[in-house]
Amino acid sequence: MTQQDAISRARTAIAAMQAHPAATRRPTPSAKAARAALRPLDVLTRAARRREGLAGRDLVNIAVRDALADAFHFGRTLAVSSDDLEDLHAARIAGRAFPARTTDDVALLACYVGNLRHLAASYELDEIQLLRSAEEVYKHEIA
Repeated sequence: MTQQDAISRARTAIAAMQAHPAATRRPTPSAKAARAALRPLDVLTRAARRREGLAGRDLVNIAVRDALADAFHFGRTLAVSSDDLEDLHAARIAGRAFPARTTDDVALLACYVGNLRHLAASYELDEIQLLRSAEEVYKHEIA
């Protein structure tokens, strides 16, 4: 897997997320928008569950971790770190506007990350652990 593949997956997912009416909703991110984003990647379908032989919660854990790692790759091209995305997520859930310098691509990426986190939380997965795990995957892939 190359960085270009990860960026392409993140772009595909974000484009699919944009079609969902709650994609950038504030202050609560949307698990449904995250599902819509992941649909074209074929990672949360029944076929994926059969192919991987995993229960729904386990499949979501892996899909969200991998999608977050892809998002970090895309963020790198936008000069946005995982800490920057965390700050933007915090602003979103607090109902605050993103800083004026935030580009549309960065805002969409931040909403995507927030929606993925919300999807994970809806399955009672540990968001912080998922973020750490995604960062480890990302760092391993860029090494």
